[in-house]
Amino acid sequence: MIIHTPTNLALRQLGIYVRADADDWQYSWPVHTHEGVEIYYFIRGNANYIIGENIYDLSPGDMLLFHGSTIHRVNPSKDVPYIRSYVNFTPSFLREQVSGDMFGKLMSLFESPNGMLIHWTPEEREEMETYFRSIHRENERESFGYELILKTFLIQLLVAVYRKSKRLHEIAPAQQQSNSQANVRRILQYINQHYTENFSLMELSKELHLSKYYICHCFKEVTGYTINNYLTSKRIEEAKKMLVTTDEPVGLISERLGFNTAVHFSRSFKKYAGMSPQQYRKHGVGP
Repeated sequence: MIIHTPTNLALRQLGIYVRADADDWQYSWPVHTHEGVEIYYFIRGNANYIIGENIYDLSPGDMLLFHGSTIHRVNPSKDVPYIRSYVNFTPSFLREQVSGDMFGKLMSLFESPNGMLIHWTPEEREEMETYFRSIHRENERESFGYELILKTFLIQLLVAVYRKSKRLHEIAPAQQQSNSQANVRRILQYINQHYTENFSLMELSKELHLSKYYICHCFKEVTGYTINNYLTSKRIEEAKKMLVTTDEPVGLISERLGFNTAVHFSRSFKKYAGMSPQQYRKHGVGP
């Protein structure tokens, strides 16, 4: 589990974090959460994106809008270049720039618990890509008045997205999922409902009426993660929230999240988060 330290630090310092036409590759794409909300724009490649309990098969021009606190992970193929743009920001970054009514409408774009998909046609994509490049360029320059310009560009992007979202016939229809994706969604739903319990693969198999082999195979194929690794990632992400927002002892948090012992929890947390639970509670972000 990689903590998105640059994202959280940027959001806390400025309120916005942006990348345009990113083409870097990671050996392991983490299941993660972060502060703020995200506008993700898929440009090129072959990938699916898990947000909460939804699985999105991405096509060029797809845009995903979701709250950073929702567990999410992209699963791109390394066979072709993977290119995307995204901007993360905190609601407070824009709160004073727009009226209360407009602010509420723009933030409503991120209310769906499993993300919202909007597809932009080839004719519309140049405008979308220009928004991300403009925001990124202004953020990199840090010239006089850049924060105001950043907010202006971001508002323009959000207004364009909001207008598009209201043209209901232009929003991409619900995706037709394969049998594997439909079953993986059932697995994700079960994990999200029972992640605090110590359930076995046999119990999961009986609950979903699917063989253990099939469950393991299709989950890894669609998500790129084993069920056990995803479950642990989910528990660690929930632990991060509890460590920062509560004063509960580490041992109690461990028990609440279904770890066998506090030692097992601490070892798992350090493996996935890169630091101990006590260090995370103290700092709130990665080192």
